[in-house]
Amino acid sequence: MKLKVSDIQTMMQYLRNVAEVDPNDEIANRASSLAWRLEGAGTSVFDMSDNFNKWSEEDQLTARYAISKRNKYRLTPGARHATIVA
Repeated sequence: MKLKVSDIQTMMQYLRNVAEVDPNDEIANRASSLAWRLEGAGTSVFDMSDNFNKWSEEDQLTARYAISKRNKYRLTPGARHATIVA
């Protein structure tokens, strides 16, 4: 599945939200790393493809986790950091 620029930007926000509030440090660190690598994807510095199927299994799992938390971990308009929504 090929991702558009808007898809990658949305994914980066979901990953940043997970990185900020997830209680599991390992997951938070993986999310932060993936968001950072996606940020440089346009320059191919990290060899990140816009084809989701070419990502490593760990990156795919991390992205899916972030998507699953999109309604629970949110950055509200005007806020500086994501919060956990009950």
